[in-house]
Formats: sequence, C-alpha cells, structure tokens
Amino acid sequence: MADNSKVSGSGDPLLTIDSIKKYFHGKTEFGATGKWLKAVDGISFEVRKDRVFAIVGESGCGKSTVARMILKLLRPTDGAILFKGENIAGFNSARLKQFRRSVQIVFQDPFASLNPRMRIIDTLSEPFKVHNILPKNDIKNRVIQLLEQVGLTKDALSRYPHEFSGGQRQRICIARALALSPELIIADEPLSSLDVSIQAQIINLFQEIRKTSAISFILISHDLNVVRYFSDEVAVMHLGKIVEQAQTDDLFKSPKHPYTKLLLSSAPKMKYMRNNLQE
Repeated sequence: MADNSKVSGSGDPLLTIDSIKKYFHGKTEFGATGKWLKAVDGISFEVRKDRVFAIVGESGCGKSTVARMILKLLRPTDGAILFKGENIAGFNSARLKQFRRSVQIVFQDPFASLNPRMRIIDTLSEPFKVHNILPKNDIKNRVIQLLEQVGLTKDALSRYPHEFSGGQRQRICIARALALSPELIIADEPLSSLDVSIQAQIINLFQEIRKTSAISFILISHDLNVVRYFSDEVAVMHLGKIVEQAQTDDLFKSPKHPYTKLLLSSAPKMKYMRNNLQE
C-alpha cells in the first residue's frame, strides 16, 4: 500500500486547482439551448511532488472533465489551474509546450490511444522528435529503455498495436507517457478496460515507477480497491463537486460523508486482484 504517513509532499504544490468550474449548455429535445449542465462545480485541491492524488466517483460525476481541463483540452468556465504557481491559462506557446512535456496522460482505452498504422518504434519516437530533445541516433536506444522499463522487449519495436494484448498496449501507453520525463501523470481510468489479473500488473508497474522517480500522479478511478492501494490522498466527487477529501487511510477507515459511505459499502471485494498486488 502507498505510504500515507506523510500528510503532504514537501515544498510548494506542483499543481493547484482553485475553484474550477465547467458548465455546458444543455439542449432541449428540439435542439434549443436549455439549462446549464454543471459538469464540474467549483472544486479545489493540490497535488504535491511524489504524491498520488485520487479522484473517485461514479460515471458522469465530472472526474474526466477535470483531467481535460488540467491538460488544457477544455477551458474552465471559472477558476484557475496553477502549475508550479503559474496559471496555465496565461501560457504562451513556448511555455505551453514545456507544460505538455511536464504533464502527461494515460487514457482508459489503450487501443484507441495508439495509432493503428504506426509501429511501436514510431509511436514512442514521436515525443522526442516533436520536442527535439534527443539526437536522432540516440532515439532508438531510448525507446528500447522505455520498453524495458514497462516490462516489454525490443521485439516490440517493429510491431503494430493490434499485435499486442490489452495489458501490453497499456504498457506501451505508459512508456509513451514516461518518454519526456514528466513531473505529473494523469491516469484516467487506466485499468477499467483490462482483466483483473492484468490490472494488478499495471498498478504494480505504476507503483514501481513511483519508487524509481519523483513523478506525481492524479489517479481517476471508480475502483476503490485500486485507489486504496495506490493513492496517498482521495477526493470523492458527486454531481460535479468534491463532497469529501482526506488522506487515503483516514477516508477508508472513517468516511464522513453519506455518499462516501455508500461508495465504500458498495465496493466489490476483489480478492484476486488484492492477492496479486505487491505489498
């Protein structure tokens, strides 16, 4: 289990979410603009270096919308997102490119995340070419190192995504996220499309990455078993709001909000996965 003895990471927050909102115009059945849909409704939290912050809640509660606002794929309706104290809304193109090196994402569906027409060597080489951070002659060796880091071999280089299992494809997506040595990885339901036994392997891989780097994580999940094992702090979202936030052990031992209690009471006991997790 993650070490939850520390209340927070050292130093200033890596990421600060300050009262962000995201409202969408609803539509009536005749196509006219209806009421506002409050996907995210004024939430705040901080992520510190070398820490895992989990966001949990049922589908549609706003978890993934938060991730897309952090990545600047969606513009907040209100509020601010600060990276190392700087508001990302004010980043110019050069600063935004640097920010995108520092913050990476692993999506839910690894097959949809990979270009089916690109070989794995091309997929994993692309970040280095886009950001021009490695000599061309060094890229292949670095790609092989990334594959080995996620438990694959150089035999994968010339193959295409459809030639791999779901778990292997997710390992490739993780390797791509690691390519630029990010400071923060957003893992958006990274296990939900995988078999339970493979889920344990992937979460163990994330845990190994934590041990060998200072990367912070935002884990977005509805799986409380995974959250309890991997995270340091948890925010529970319901209808666009954070209804409870606490250190992981505290939240699971003594939940305060009725919705949190409901989530915990309804969580399946996944013994097979727990037995395959490395303590």
